[in-house]
Amino acid sequence: MATPKKTKTKKPSGISSLRVPATRTKDPDIAKFQEASRKRLGYVRNFLQLPWGKGRLPLYQGYIDLLMRGEDGRLPARERELLALVTSVENRCEVCVVSHASALERMGMAKSLVDLLCVSWRRAGLAPREHALAEFAWVLTKDPAGADESYLDILRDAGLSELEIMEAAQVVAIFNANNRFNSVLGVKVNPEAHAGYRKS
Repeated sequence: MATPKKTKTKKPSGISSLRVPATRTKDPDIAKFQEASRKRLGYVRNFLQLPWGKGRLPLYQGYIDLLMRGEDGRLPARERELLALVTSVENRCEVCVVSHASALERMGMAKSLVDLLCVSWRRAGLAPREHALAEFAWVLTKDPAGADESYLDILRDAGLSELEIMEAAQVVAIFNANNRFNSVLGVKVNPEAHAGYRKS
């Protein structure tokens, strides 16, 4: 594989490997997401300060927010976060691992269990349903080309409904995309996020 040529341009901004400054926007759509992040977490996530272009962030982040925090979710919030964490650990996406590990702790999951999930979900002693969700997230992330109905049977055998399976597939799919996006752009973990995870 050819090695990409390095170009002499501006230094990275500090929030990612992009050589552009963090976005300081007056766009009300972007400002809305930044303010929601500040209220929920106490800081604006670096992801929300990237140069998204008009109209794109609301579609992308809006979908994630609805999927992960919408009141009409079919899976419990803890199960959605578990799917996102196992996916992100498999993809080695540090931004998402810290984010979803912290979310699970805020939901009451013991830090010792969260730490195990970040190393090996198989050894975490999960209940059968959560184990099946973790296996589904892992296998779909590791071998997407092999995905067939047997992947869905993992969840059916654990008692999940067809609509719950539909939602689980959405969570794993969007965070595989998100992991790749964060990784290729070198999006940094906010210092506040890292500090918060270490303290919890």
